[in-house]
Amino acid sequence: MHWTGNPFVDAGLAALAAVLRVSSLEDIEPEDLEKASAKLQSVLLSDQALGIGVERAFVSGPLSKLFPNSEIVNPAPFLVEVGGKRRDVRALLSTNPVIPEWQEVLCKAKERLRESLKLDLHRAQICLTQEGKAICMFCGRFTPEESTTFIRKDKMPLLGGIVNFYPAFSWGVQICGLCAFALRFLPFSVMRAGGRLWILHTHSLPVAARIAEQYGWHHCNAAIAQNKALDFYGSWETVGEDSTVAYVLCELLDTFPHELSTVYREPLPTTAYVFSNDNQGGYIRAVQIPNDFLVFLAKLQVHSFTAFRRFWRELLFIPENLPKQEWKERASFVQEVAHRMMQKEDLIKRCLDNETWKLAGGWFGHRLYLQEVRKMSVEKLSILERLGMMLAETGDSKKRINELKTAHYRDLYGIFLNYVREGFLKSEEFYALFPPNDDTSCSEARDIVLAVVYEWQRCREKGETFQPLGNIPVLTSDTTVQRVQDIGTRLLSQLSNPSKWIGQLRTAKTAEGVRRVYLLAVQQGALSFADFVFLVPFDNQHRLWLLRDYLMAFLFDRARDVLPQEEEV
Repeated sequence: MHWTGNPFVDAGLAALAAVLRVSSLEDIEPEDLEKASAKLQSVLLSDQALGIGVERAFVSGPLSKLFPNSEIVNPAPFLVEVGGKRRDVRALLSTNPVIPEWQEVLCKAKERLRESLKLDLHRAQICLTQEGKAICMFCGRFTPEESTTFIRKDKMPLLGGIVNFYPAFSWGVQICGLCAFALRFLPFSVMRAGGRLWILHTHSLPVAARIAEQYGWHHCNAAIAQNKALDFYGSWETVGEDSTVAYVLCELLDTFPHELSTVYREPLPTTAYVFSNDNQGGYIRAVQIPNDFLVFLAKLQVHSFTAFRRFWRELLFIPENLPKQEWKERASFVQEVAHRMMQKEDLIKRCLDNETWKLAGGWFGHRLYLQEVRKMSVEKLSILERLGMMLAETGDSKKRINELKTAHYRDLYGIFLNYVREGFLKSEEFYALFPPNDDTSCSEARDIVLAVVYEWQRCREKGETFQPLGNIPVLTSDTTVQRVQDIGTRLLSQLSNPSKWIGQLRTAKTAEGVRRVYLLAVQQGALSFADFVFLVPFDNQHRLWLLRDYLMAFLFDRARDVLPQEEEV
């Protein structure tokens, strides 16, 4: 027995492995299938599943969304003639369980279902012990013809309809008995996400089996023990499809950290399939779960359980009994954040509350998310973190933070350049944040600085210790930055009046004005022709201004004592 690649069959295999408590699919023997079949019957043929003595029937309600018009959903075998009308014997037995005729109808209906399951069991056992010439459409197994069966939408989600005609005029889809048997166990891997169903498709058996055990078998057996109606598990404290997937991953990691840690070792991706299979039309949506996101969650939980819980609860949890308007706002926030997680997009901007100066999720979690998911270098993070701490500790921090958070995105570059002049940033750090060969967003850098400031203020108010990354790593310069630094060094050493020349370069408003200032340096012998061509490339004004800014940053950093202080950057 092995994984097939079909998400529904694989989910059924996971539920089968969970009830047998095996560590590998290869460990399942033909006699084990009989034990699993008995467990399946004990749940699906229980009074609570059939709707006897409880408010609704699982087999004709929730299960009909998964296997519409199947033999276990079909009410016809349970009908009995009462007073000239056909009534469902399950509803009648809920009020009067001692009528022998009704009991006999119920027993016959159950026996019919048992025979159907027994036939699937027999085919599955043949598949495990014999080979043949028939090929299964799902697993590719070569199996005897008598061990195959034809299935449709009533036994396999999203096959298109109850009556289907496929190529070669075959009736339904021909699959092996083992795949058909596995599909019987699919309900125990299915969960609810809003008004739809969903499964987690992974080839990590510890995770897939744990989901089936916790949210399938255990959930159903608990309902039977309490004499409650069965249903697919959906008691999440969140809302939305992506939100539910992310919430379940956090809940699993919180409860079973060892099992979930095996997911990111798998070479194949983990995918959540949100679907519906009722008679009103099929629907499916694949939610690709980035492996980087799984690694992030696992590392966050290992590094700091408190930070992990805070990230999970503040970004994905929706409290009960919220006022209607607050609930809508919170639900919108949670769904947007979860969608961004699945798309590996920026989170900080959406998690900042600039009115209350708060960061939802905590800086520790966001910092690790930037490293593991967004792939931001530790050098940039360290620089922005140190900048945020310096701004938070200045005497006019409130004024500076208000300037930063209200600035238009076009003005952010100038603000960061001014930080170099004021000594908050070094020129090398400015180059690392906004290198010439990388289109790094100033807006994201602004959001990260604000996140650090808000978290630093929170720690101070609560008496907690802010934990920075540590020592700033050694920065490596690229060739463009290195050349700008060499040009700046020569200018400072060879210009007759560096202060006046820097003032002219800083106040130049046009490309012609910048070129004129550079020509003055060439005239004084402080700038070579090759350097002039490098700083003023043909037909590329954007690069002219970009290189001018990097040169200014270097001059601000290295020649702060000769800068004219009365002029604003």
